[in-house]
Amino acid sequence: MLHDYPKTTYGDTIADIYDLLHAGWDPTATVDTLTDLAGGGRALELGVGTGRLALPLAAAGTPVTGIDVSPAMLARLREKDPEGTVEAIEGDFADFTAKGEFAVAFAVNSLLQLTSLEEQRACLRRVREHLAPGGVLVLEEANPAAFTGGGLQVMNIGPDRLQLLASQYDPMTQQYRAQQVILRDGESRLSPVALRLTTPTELDLMAELCGMRLRERWADWRRTTPYTLESRQHVSFYDVG
Repeated sequence: MLHDYPKTTYGDTIADIYDLLHAGWDPTATVDTLTDLAGGGRALELGVGTGRLALPLAAAGTPVTGIDVSPAMLARLREKDPEGTVEAIEGDFADFTAKGEFAVAFAVNSLLQLTSLEEQRACLRRVREHLAPGGVLVLEEANPAAFTGGGLQVMNIGPDRLQLLASQYDPMTQQYRAQQVILRDGESRLSPVALRLTTPTELDLMAELCGMRLRERWADWRRTTPYTLESRQHVSFYDVG
């Protein structure tokens, strides 16, 4: 297994090329759904990173507060957002405080980066405390069934870069450890990833214990593709109970 490392490691090692690696991602469906859920209220993002989602969401008219543990990621966000359209908070979203209440809170492939049951549960408690009455939590997270095999995968091939993922999974602890290997411009870099692959039903139980109930679950943000065992991710919507 990979050695332990600080929570800031992933963001700090990849912040300068993060947007490039995700250049083909289209935020439209996610922004449209979150805008509708927010209904003119405020949104809270867990793991705001470089703002690849928070900035277009704010541009669509929803005030956004974003939390991230990586100083390098937040520095990149501030470069892209010099006017501070997105309120950025540096901190661990397992234990955070933000001003006011939010109509919607969301995480995109971030909650499972909290690698213990206690941290994930603590995060959901804090989210519940920050959601306004009638608020909604939306989680886009990995389907563990699609990621437990381990091994080596080719993630991206471009004219000037190659992205590989080497991974291991321990079913006893639900710990997933991986190294992204990025070859670009004649250079190579490693970006480690650590996740606790929490099942959707386990997330449902944790959310319920924190005062939120599952409303619906899909495989996409447009809510047109049913979630199945073969889906690579789920998009789950939780109402304040």
